[in-house]
Amino acid sequence: MKLRSTIMLLITATVWGVAFVAQDVGMDYVSPFVFNGMRCIIGAIALLPVIFCRDRAKGGAAKPWRDKTL
Repeated sequence: MKLRSTIMLLITATVWGVAFVAQDVGMDYVSPFVFNGMRCIIGAIALLPVIFCRDRAKGGAAKPWRDKTL
């Protein structure tokens, strides 16, 4: 468990450090609004497979947020 925690900490630090450099360089080429918009789009695309896999792991479609009998 300690090894797993250490590896996850190193991965987090690496992603955080690389993201800062990418933001610094990216802001030289586009405006802040375009940059943040592209970050959101890339984040959504990256999360789609995670959402799909978690949904399949639950055994199908998610339940509606409210009861139909109301």
